[in-house]
Amino acid sequence: MRDLLFCKSPYVCIVRLRWLLWSLVGLLWGQQDPQFTQYMYNRFGLNPAAAGYAGAWQFVGMGRLQWIGIDGHPTTFVVNAHTPVTFLRGGVGLQVMGDQIGPFRTTDIKAAYAFRIPIGGAGAALQLGVAGGILAKSLDGASLRPEQIPDPTIFNRASNLTVPDVAAGLYFTLPEDKFYFGVAGAHLTEPSLKEFTSTGRSKVPRHIYATAGYTARISETVELIPSAFFKIAQSQFMVEGNLSLRVQPVVIGATYRLGDAVCGLLGLQATEALFVGYSYDYTLSRLGAVTTGSHELVIVYTLAPAFRLIPPDLGVRDKKDFR
Repeated sequence: MRDLLFCKSPYVCIVRLRWLLWSLVGLLWGQQDPQFTQYMYNRFGLNPAAAGYAGAWQFVGMGRLQWIGIDGHPTTFVVNAHTPVTFLRGGVGLQVMGDQIGPFRTTDIKAAYAFRIPIGGAGAALQLGVAGGILAKSLDGASLRPEQIPDPTIFNRASNLTVPDVAAGLYFTLPEDKFYFGVAGAHLTEPSLKEFTSTGRSKVPRHIYATAGYTARISETVELIPSAFFKIAQSQFMVEGNLSLRVQPVVIGATYRLGDAVCGLLGLQATEALFVGYSYDYTLSRLGAVTTGSHELVIVYTLAPAFRLIPPDLGVRDKKDFR
């Protein structure tokens, strides 16, 4: 439901018929996960195996307003934190995601652990990660307009459902973030939503994510950074690629999302620890006739490596595992 390519018919119906949700409620809860244009700054959010990859505490906050101008347009936020923990030989992290489309709200809370396997002596590593938590869905029936649904008593109160959720992935990285590649699976158990939907058959489909990026250093202050993101759920998929140019402290970039949008990115490395980024999506699909586009903001704060969780009794050899 995030774009016409990735989940075509359900949201087209919403746009044309506004709140005629009785016939669509089962399809709505089969929707896909929220999308983010600045995926390259939210690697842990997409892949639990990326926990601790930055070598220090990292905090990420993202907010997205999608398809501005459409009633009940998607509004999404994500906050997460992750860090290496040397005595666990890996990293840990926690994420909270909230998403709302009209009267429908999703909350996703997960904790993750990634086991790090050093490769060679140059700092390359492969991380294997798992995450577990809860996925909560709610419907505020009181916000629906009774004159636009066949039976207003169906939605005269709020409905809620909470189910367990599991994810896993792998993440490979070269030193200094020169290259990374990750694959992850979300909603691996395909949580059932049968008690919540009108059809009684809906579930959250399993998602597969793949991300990759490369940093080409042109000079001490200039870098060219291509990256790509692929997502598939059931028979539906999405592909997008980004090319960014970093001229310290500014980052500018452009993204193309296949069949859906072109996006512009602007970022600022405000301090050594703080990065702020903004992106705008111009919609190419038929939704472009009824929306002015989508806006997204990301804030990334990375502490100095000295703040890693390293027990004082571990030696220098152990401390080098993450750098």
